[in-house]
Amino acid sequence: MSASRRLGLVALAVLVAIGASVLVAAPVRPAHAAGPDLPPPQLAKLQKRYNPVVKPLGFRISRGMLQSLETYEEDPEGTHLALYVEPIEPGFSDARYLKTFTTLTRKFVPRVFDKWKGLESFDICQEPVDDPREVPPPYTQIFVTRDALDRVGNWKTANLTALLAASPRVRSVAAGYYVYFAPELRDEPAFVAAAAKAGWTTGSTAFGH
Repeated sequence: MSASRRLGLVALAVLVAIGASVLVAAPVRPAHAAGPDLPPPQLAKLQKRYNPVVKPLGFRISRGMLQSLETYEEDPEGTHLALYVEPIEPGFSDARYLKTFTTLTRKFVPRVFDKWKGLESFDICQEPVDDPREVPPPYTQIFVTRDALDRVGNWKTANLTALLAASPRVRSVAAGYYVYFAPELRDEPAFVAAAAKAGWTTGSTAFGH
């Protein structure tokens, strides 16, 4: 074997060895695995964890996912948790929706941020009762980022007025916090009273919708 051929084989062996060492040194993260500081991305696991929280209020988790707020797409490593709840039984009144809006908020905020240190933002939507659509529009929504938790003085005792007063009039992710109510809810006496105390208007242009 010529000297040049021997040198070529040695060089090839070195390159193969280097490549193998790189493969060994670089751990491979399992696909679709959330980080240890994030909620599980699978709907079934989110239902198992949170159905016991919402069931006493008359709901079940209908949808749930981790998302990237940059793309608004589902992302198993996303730092935004989106949850959707739907009434278990028919006849869920608008007055009840307003009451459970506040109760759901207290149950989840800021607890989800305390539990999941990698979570940067969270929202939960109540879905319309008896809506056959696969993805119905939200009836209520609250969105909050970790950086905006100080917008509400005390989440444990916050009532509807406090949650309204802390929110801008339009839904804006950039604001870090907002609330939304479907037009049907804005005529409810409880909402009208809370909005007045919070300095809101309740006309058709309220909330930017």
